[in-house]
Amino acid sequence: MDEPMSAPEPISREMQRRKRRIALTYALTTPWAAGVLVITLVVGTVLLLMGYTLVGGIFFPLGLLFYALMAWGTLRDEEQIRRVIIDELYPERSADLSKLRGKYATIMQEALDDRKRIERAIAESPAPIQRALSRTQEQVILISDTIFEIAYKAQSLEESLSPVNEARERQEVERLRQAVAKTKDDYLKRQYQETLATKEELLGNLSKVRNALERWNAQLQRAATTLDNLYSQVLMVRSAEIRNLTEASDVVAQSLQEQVEELRLTNQAMDEIFSRQ
Repeated sequence: MDEPMSAPEPISREMQRRKRRIALTYALTTPWAAGVLVITLVVGTVLLLMGYTLVGGIFFPLGLLFYALMAWGTLRDEEQIRRVIIDELYPERSADLSKLRGKYATIMQEALDDRKRIERAIAESPAPIQRALSRTQEQVILISDTIFEIAYKAQSLEESLSPVNEARERQEVERLRQAVAKTKDDYLKRQYQETLATKEELLGNLSKVRNALERWNAQLQRAATTLDNLYSQVLMVRSAEIRNLTEASDVVAQSLQEQVEELRLTNQAMDEIFSRQ
């Protein structure tokens, strides 16, 4: 149990490094900054080739300085950088509702609707609240994406079970048990016993999978409800006084983190089942 507890720290450091790289790359490649850099290189090179060494020598550093100042100004725009980081780390996945049916499509639609409401509420908040809820927005995106993955996997698993006639398999098990008890032929008894063991293993696996599906469906419902409740929590944070803002946002982030971890474990459990198929 000790090893998992130490894992989040390096993961967090790596995430911070990724965020810095994303922010720096964006700042250096915005259209205006890229334009300034291109103009600096082209014009500076032309001046040097034409023999205007002094002018070109001055133009180059001034252009690069202006380029650096533009990149620095972009990095200072915390709101824009936050949105770029979220878009890069958590791109809007193709939560294609056409791939889901029935209850899974309903759960996913509710999750997407709640996500949009939460994102709109955060976007319409003052800048201090947007910064305080930046982590919350990342978690909301992660939760809705994971809901889609779990829903799609659960649906696929259910469909893989549909060809199996469980009632008929149980009848076959009962028939084999009677055959094992009645037959006097050792060879036939071994054959019946081996077939019976295979059938009983199949029924046992079916029962485990169905129980797991019930738990995962309950987890999906809870995750969808969490997003629904989160909207009201975001509104409460918006109304919080500045001195209580950090505390209020931390409470929201902590509750969401627990949900993220539960969904991660559920998704991992489903992957283990699919890997055995």
